[in-house]
Formats: sequence, C-alpha cells, structure tokens
Amino acid sequence: MKKFLLLVWGLLLCPQIVWGQASLIATSLSPGTVLAQPPARITLAFNEPVSVTLVQLIDPQGRKLPAHAVRDGATEIHIPVPVDTTQGTYLLSWRVVSADGQPVGGTLDYAVGAPNAQNSATEPPSQGLRNGLIWLARWLGYLCLFATVGGALFRTLNPTDRQGWARPFLITGLALIPVDLVLQGLDLQDAGWAGLIAPSVWGAALASRYAWTLGLMVLALLAASRAMNTQGAGATRIAALTSLILAGLALAASGHAGTADPQWLARPAVTLHVMMAIFWIGALIPLARSLNRHRTAHSAGGASAARSTSTPSGSRAQTSAASLSTAEPLARFSAWIVSAVLLLAGTGLVLTGLQVDRLSDLWQTDYGQLLLAKLALVVLLLLLATGNRWRLTRPALAGSAVAQQRLQRGIWLEVVVGVLILVAVSLWRFTPPPRSLDAAAGAYQGRMQHLNFPKSLENSQVRALLAPAGRHGNVWSIRLETPAGKPFKAQAVTLNLSNPSEGIEPLSRQANRRKDSDWLVGLPPLPDTGQWQVTLDVLVDDFDQITLDGPPAASSTARMADPVDSGH
Repeated sequence: MKKFLLLVWGLLLCPQIVWGQASLIATSLSPGTVLAQPPARITLAFNEPVSVTLVQLIDPQGRKLPAHAVRDGATEIHIPVPVDTTQGTYLLSWRVVSADGQPVGGTLDYAVGAPNAQNSATEPPSQGLRNGLIWLARWLGYLCLFATVGGALFRTLNPTDRQGWARPFLITGLALIPVDLVLQGLDLQDAGWAGLIAPSVWGAALASRYAWTLGLMVLALLAASRAMNTQGAGATRIAALTSLILAGLALAASGHAGTADPQWLARPAVTLHVMMAIFWIGALIPLARSLNRHRTAHSAGGASAARSTSTPSGSRAQTSAASLSTAEPLARFSAWIVSAVLLLAGTGLVLTGLQVDRLSDLWQTDYGQLLLAKLALVVLLLLLATGNRWRLTRPALAGSAVAQQRLQRGIWLEVVVGVLILVAVSLWRFTPPPRSLDAAAGAYQGRMQHLNFPKSLENSQVRALLAPAGRHGNVWSIRLETPAGKPFKAQAVTLNLSNPSEGIEPLSRQANRRKDSDWLVGLPPLPDTGQWQVTLDVLVDDFDQITLDGPPAASSTARMADPVDSGH
C-alpha cells in the first residue's frame, strides 16, 4: 500500500502544462480603424494557447464572407481577408476555447473607405434553455460519478456486497457523456439546435479540454463497474482505487479550479479535493444501506436468542457473522473519514486562495457568492457528520437500536446535503472566478431593435439614461444617476453590443467622461443584420462593477432616432 500511495503522489505532482482562460492582448487592426484598402489579413494574439471554434467576417450589407483561421504558433491566429470591394464597416467575429475548456469570444470592427450607416432586425434565440441543459447534464454526471465510484470504494470494505444499487447510476452516467459533449460543442460554437448533428460542433467539442474530462469520467465509471463485479479482494481494491484516481483527474482536467496558477499546486489540489469528496459523499448511500443490514442482523440475533434453546448453534453463528460483516464497514469508514475530511478542507482552502484575489470577492462576485453558498452547505454537512461520528456511531455499533435508527436518518440527511453541494458545484460552469481575466464577461441579455437603444437601463443601485448625441447616431450620451435622481459617480463605463442571432460575439466600447455623471461613447456603424443587444458595465470602484441589461426592444425596425426627435 505504501508503494501504491507513493505512485499516486508521483502522478499528482508530475509537471503540468500551464492552462488558463485566454484573453485577447493584441490585434493587427485597432477597433474602428478606417482603411483605404481592404487588409490582406487580420492577426489576433492571445496571452496563452487557444483553439479556434468560430470565425466570421460580415460585410457592410450583413453578408457572411468566407473566412478561416490560420494558426501561427500557439498564441496567434491569422484570418486571411477575402477580396471584397464593398466600402463600409466590416465585423470580424471570433470565438476560441482556452485550455480550461471555457469559450472566449469578441468582435473587431474596421471600415474600408468610409463607415456605413445602420438598419433593421430579427429576434435572437434565447440561450437560457441551452445553459439549463448544460447545468443539468453536468450535475447529473457528477451525481452518477460520485455514486458509482463511492459504491465501488465501499465494496472494498464489504466484499460480499456487489453494490447493485449503483448500476442505474453507472448506466445513466455513461449515457450522459455524449449528451454533455454535444452541449459543450453547441456552447463553444454558439450554435442553434441544428448543430446537434453538425460535424463542426462535435469536432469543436472533441478538441476542447472538456473532452478530456468526459473521457476520464468514462474510464472512472468503467473501473468502478469492474470493482463492483470482480471476485478477488485484491482486484477489487485496485479497480476501486483506480476509479477514484481517474475521477479526481477527470475534474482537474478542465474547469476554473484546475487552471489557476501555479499549476503544480492547483491540479493536484483539485484531484485530491475531488477524491476526498467522493470518498465522503459517494460512500453515504452504501453506508446507510450497510447500517440497515446491521440493524436487521441485530434484530434477527435478538429474536433468535429469545426463542427456544433448541435453535441450532449454526444458525446463531451465521447471524453473528452477518452482524459482524455489516458492522465492520461502518467501523472502518468511521475510522478513516476524519483524515479524508481534513484533506478535503485543506485542499479546499488552497483552491479558494488561488481563485479569490480579495476577501470582498466572496460577496461582490457571482463566483464568490456561489462559493459562500457551497461553504454553508459544507458546514452543515460537517455538523451532521460530527454528530453522527462522535455521538451515534459507537452506540450504534454496540447494538443500540435507537442510535442505529438516528444514525441512519442522519446519514440520509448527509446524502441530501451532498446532492445540494453538487448542485452548487455544477453552477460554477457559468461563474468565472475573480482571478479570471474574463470575470466581467457575462450573458448579453439586454435587447434592442437594431440600434434603437432603450431610453434607460437600471437596477436597484443605478439608472443609466441613454440618448443619441450625434446626428448619425454614432455617438451616444450616457447619464448615470441613482434611483432617486441624484448624480451617480463611476470610475469607468463600457458599452457592449452583441448579436447572438448572427453568431456575432461581443463588441465593447469604453465611454469617455464628459463631466461627473455624464459620459459619451462612440460606436461603429453596424451592418444591417439580425437583432443587436446592449449591456452597460459601470465600474463603481476597484472592487465593485455593476452590469445593466436592457429591456426587450419594441418591434419597430426604424433607424436610430435623430437627436431632435428623441430629445433628452
């Protein structure tokens, strides 16, 4: 066993390639550049290796021109620009996937000759259903992985029980793998439901880091199945420990937690954290079942002792043996769980330190708030486990029927809390950590009819009043105020535009301060294609940013109003 543990540590601490979320750091054209002639190619440079999932070039009439990306090293891509004589504004929309499996996108605008004016619209598709299915598939996948591997581990404590209850979780977990994979592809390429059968969607998913996670999950489930069906005790232990290690490596292969720097610390910490979580949460269901059999065996033993002394001694011996075989797993689990929880807590603290830059991130970011919710559930789980371990386990093993009943109920409560923890963990798919360069990037849900901006964007903290400030609608004024109408001061304001219906990634423009609460932002004239969406990022201070989403636009297809008509 000592050699095996040394081997495991060697695998966990081996050098890792540095992976993280990508960020665009340079382009060959500045946003808004006006050129006399079309460029031969456009170069995008990133801060780390990326894989391209989507490139679109849209001309001033809204037509999609043929475009593809050519890699130049690991961090640069070149997009050859097809010959096109049309003058006006072009949009280059790109979408890449970083090493942690998260899609990153943006849009670069430039003009040839002179910028063009803007026109009409259509309704963009909602991404809520797709995101909901991604969360559901991920949560069910984690649940099946924890249950199956937990059952395999528990069989090493009680070889006579094949853990048949875990078979539905095994089958469901394997069936979810292709579903999870294609949903990842749809998200990477921002494709509609027709993409379910598109080779490019499947190819993008298979090329992502998340495909490694799913592949290792398949191997973990198969190793767990082997552990639950093999005969020898040695083969069972090897298969069960293999499934546990593979499960830990699977969740460390992609995602935010495993991609933080330094990699030599982050990935082993994630792997150990997941392994200890499975050892604890995954073992709860078989532990409750084992305790139920222990109670049944004790009841049978008591009834046998109360019956006539003519009961064969062999039957009494069999009852005693059954009671011992069901009590031993509970006793061994109780002895090991303290060390597992300490490792779980230690690695959890390490990962929190790597992801959270400041203490205020815990309540000022979505990631931090979700982390606090998870920690609250973990504390509740610890309180339940502490009561079960120190107050009920010993009397339950001694044969107290009351203690056994209360312990079984307590374990089932732990199961419920464990499931809720997996719900929270699955939601991290949509909440980049504070240390990420893309933490401010979100869902662009504010809708407008082309560039007919809503007159105001607001929440409980701030109201932004928008109005055209130029005769052609290329400059907009933004006034910030509190809900009570008083001026609202901010450090920076950024206007974001996206067009999901056409697969156009977000285009951002920084506003310039005119006076304390008044800002001006210049926008490129956008081609007449699809329906555009608008959001406003208001940086209040170094620690607080507010994102304002626009309401659904009216059905009008008119161009942006002239300042004389819309007066503010």
